[in-house]
Amino acid sequence: MSKLLKYLTFFITGLLVFVVALALILFVVIDPNRYRPVLEDLVASQTGLQLQIAGDMNWTFRPVFGLSLQDVRLSNGVTPQELASFSNVALRLEPAGLFRGELNLQEFIAEDLHINWTVDSNGQTNWLLDLPPSEAPAQTSSAGSIPVDINIAQVTLNNASIDIQDQQQGLNASLRRLNLSGSNTNLQGQEFPLEISTQLIDQTTNRRLDLNLQSDTSIDLDAGDIALSDIRFNLSPLLITGSAEINNFRNDLSWQADLSSQPFNLSYLLENFMALPEDSMPAPDEQQITVQTLRVNGDTEGVTLQELLLGLNDTSLELSGDLLFATGNRRMMIGYELRGGDINLDDWLPASEEGQASATGSGTSGGASTANATELPLEILNTLDLRGNHSFDSISYSGLRLAPVSATLQIQNGVLNLVSQPAGFYDGTLAATASVNASNRPARVELETQLENVSAVALTEDKPRLGFFTGNFNANTSHTMQGNTVDALLNSISGASQMQVANSSVDITMLKQVFAAISVLNPDGNLAAQWPDTVRFNSVEAYLLFNDGLDENQELRMRLDNFDVSGTGGINLDQGEFDYSVEFTILGEPAPQTIRVNPNYHNIPWPIRCDAAFADPGLQYCSPDLQRVREVFAQMARNEVERRASEAIGEQVERLRNRVRELFQNN
Repeated sequence: MSKLLKYLTFFITGLLVFVVALALILFVVIDPNRYRPVLEDLVASQTGLQLQIAGDMNWTFRPVFGLSLQDVRLSNGVTPQELASFSNVALRLEPAGLFRGELNLQEFIAEDLHINWTVDSNGQTNWLLDLPPSEAPAQTSSAGSIPVDINIAQVTLNNASIDIQDQQQGLNASLRRLNLSGSNTNLQGQEFPLEISTQLIDQTTNRRLDLNLQSDTSIDLDAGDIALSDIRFNLSPLLITGSAEINNFRNDLSWQADLSSQPFNLSYLLENFMALPEDSMPAPDEQQITVQTLRVNGDTEGVTLQELLLGLNDTSLELSGDLLFATGNRRMMIGYELRGGDINLDDWLPASEEGQASATGSGTSGGASTANATELPLEILNTLDLRGNHSFDSISYSGLRLAPVSATLQIQNGVLNLVSQPAGFYDGTLAATASVNASNRPARVELETQLENVSAVALTEDKPRLGFFTGNFNANTSHTMQGNTVDALLNSISGASQMQVANSSVDITMLKQVFAAISVLNPDGNLAAQWPDTVRFNSVEAYLLFNDGLDENQELRMRLDNFDVSGTGGINLDQGEFDYSVEFTILGEPAPQTIRVNPNYHNIPWPIRCDAAFADPGLQYCSPDLQRVREVFAQMARNEVERRASEAIGEQVERLRNRVRELFQNN
């Protein structure tokens, strides 16, 4: 038995020595550089691109047994910039094939791969150039003398990077720390697992996104088909699952996808792409979106969105539509249907703090002015034709609710028209139309709204600040603007807003307060002492006229039976303030005498200054201009003196007439 073990040991040792010696002879006899033209010609024949192995080629045992290639470069032969470069590539080979004079590639491992992807202003990419046959790399005899079998079962990329520059889209981005791993990889359509992780860097903003993709993948290079199933794509906090396919990308490209997602927070996702104020970030369990269904397909002609079903907190949104790409004689064409449940916009927009505008002052206005001076992208209206239908069970914003809502959006020949059908609005209706004509410069905007039979009482339930009056009211607005920036539009706004209320009870506490202040200078005492806090008016009418902007030149007029308000002023949106110089007048007959005062005070315009922030309490909105009030009382006193003097003179004249008459009668 011991002799048997001894012979067996000698046999195994001798076999190992033979294998090692054979390998040494193989590596000494076979020069790896003989495969350099083979690999270069293989790439040229398969892709039409030029491969250059500028560095050394050596046998290697790590990380795999095979060939090690140093300083590998790939180009298209036309543009000077390289398409890709590798610091090191390892190719795992089948050892037996080397003894047969064959090159059997089984695994590809690349270190520090770098890819340049550029798109010029004409939309031409450096990777998809059509090379003339005369410029294609020529085949050498070496490629034909050594059989090459590509059966790569494992592909690994470590620390790869991609630079992306798209002049047409203004994109400048990079992929860094790109790692790719795929086992049993092939190009014959057999499925294999694939995992990719990378960091996307926006070179303009230096914003960084970590991306991860896992899927079961099949690639049929001959048919031009790529299929991804069991997709798991992660961009925190977004996780997308599903499948996607690309078909016949060599000749007649088409694609389709069927995806869904786990619930995610919208603000936390947007934070990946833009800076958001920390105090505006919602709680992680708020602003929850779920992509319940996304079924979409497309080809070289356009895209069809079969179904997009989103869960938005406790409601849903459904979108379907078609998009046709622009051609030489046709604009881009879009048609869609958007349907939703009860949409509360306050859940998705930053919360507005009470008094925020006035508190921030000029510090806010500087940034806002910069943004408002930026030209609006209105030119896009000249590049597409669009028609969209919208319907929602309800839309709520800033405490106001419309239900149901139906609107149509149309863009044609550079003109946008938005028409909203009458929507339920606090026991009444609200309808609106908007038009933006960008076919000429500057663009022209027209806005109109109509409110009918709206209940002030119902409205007050959601807007308590409007609780100073009751009744049902009608209102309409009509305004025009011109410009290509927000500033230009606001500075050109012209038009009127009108409102009528019948049989309304109005809280006149502010009016009483104003007249109480006026009465401090009145020798007859408080004019408003006997006025009730709430007065029922037969008719209330108001209008506000805009003349070339918001800041000034506005005309205000209001009539409450025998109480008249008129004046001029403007609004400062940056500061959240208004400033009007108005006159309060109590009219005499024939106006209904709802607010009663001594007839001596009828038809006298009292100077008032309404200068406050919108967020201030209503009682602080207006106060009398006391200097001018003194002038009014002084004028009233002069008028009274003149009246009494005129009466006295009149009495004396009448007595004189009577005496003269008596003298003539006695004679």
